[in-house]
Amino acid sequence: MRTVISRKILFRLAAVATATALVAPLVGCTPAPGPPEEQSSAARPGTPEPSKKPAFVGVLERYADDLQAGGASAVIMQIKARTGEWSTAVGVRSHEGQERVQLADQVQIGDITKAMVAVSVMKLVEEGQVELDDPIAQYLPEIGTVLSPPGPVTVRSVLNHRSGIPEYWDALRRVSTLNELIARTMSHADRLAAAAGAPWPRQRPEEFTYSGSNYVVLALLVERLRGRGIGEVLHSDIVEPLGLDGTHLMGGENAGERMVHAYSLLGLDRVDVTRPAMYRNAPDSGMISTVPDLNAFLAALVGGKLLKPATFQEMLKGGREDYGLGLMKIYDECSNNSYFGHVGDVLGYTSLAMGSLDGSRQLAMTVATPAGSPPASFNALGNQMLDAASAALNQAC
Repeated sequence: MRTVISRKILFRLAAVATATALVAPLVGCTPAPGPPEEQSSAARPGTPEPSKKPAFVGVLERYADDLQAGGASAVIMQIKARTGEWSTAVGVRSHEGQERVQLADQVQIGDITKAMVAVSVMKLVEEGQVELDDPIAQYLPEIGTVLSPPGPVTVRSVLNHRSGIPEYWDALRRVSTLNELIARTMSHADRLAAAAGAPWPRQRPEEFTYSGSNYVVLALLVERLRGRGIGEVLHSDIVEPLGLDGTHLMGGENAGERMVHAYSLLGLDRVDVTRPAMYRNAPDSGMISTVPDLNAFLAALVGGKLLKPATFQEMLKGGREDYGLGLMKIYDECSNNSYFGHVGDVLGYTSLAMGSLDGSRQLAMTVATPAGSPPASFNALGNQMLDAASAALNQAC
């Protein structure tokens, strides 16, 4: 029996695994500085004249205003629909420089990384190199030794978070401070070693338990069969063919001029946590991208440019609000079907990418969250983002 996942749980799976697992107890909350003078709502790029605004513009403008009022230092949004196209980029790239944020600026997209890794796995399925219902140990015999699963774990169950593999971020949080995690570079083996130290959850067969460890295992699978690192594979499978020049798996490079900076509080000090070592090469949360690139990814996925239509449909099996193979689904009122995509959360950023199954609508957004946001706020922000996205997309029929 498949588990139907409510919208609140859909975001919990993105937020709990990374944000609440990583954010140490924080003291206070530092509001973001006000945007430069020229960034008033009336000057937002791409905003139609008030008398001509589609309904979805009002939904997103109000939400962007709410995010800034809540202390977000940057908000970037873009929606594409048959009824119109609109984008906004408000706030600053960094507290230090006060440069105005731009639509194509880069952010860490967190768990949206999983959707891209899932595409690379499904390409192997298309080629006949992988069968979804095969045991993962058939391809990675060492998994049985490293993780000691209590029962069979299939490729499908790893993709849809029904494997029960413990969350490595939870294990790391129990033994490390935020300061230590930020500076820690980890291999796939290091991440799975942390997961191996946690008990397997007691769960019914096919019960949903979100875990970034699943996508570390999938990265190992892709690397084993492709003979290349997961970042290289994602580049050749997705980035290069789509021309996504703002997208890559984070390595050791420094933040460039296009990067929106992230901040956290360590004690009472606000510190820049842009591209921390803990996310380098992380196949569950380590991608850097842009809002336009995320929309291009969604359009290509539904448009058959990355996978065959039947393969894409396999990723979507389940209820209208569910988690498929690397993709979240929420209800689409326009078509009585689903929107597909993912929410992503890492230290300092929350992002979303959602699109309609007929390819007519895509919406991507990201927010640089306030330094010092308490852990509980990440779930609230994600739920609000899903609600705003759903409302806007439903107004863009």
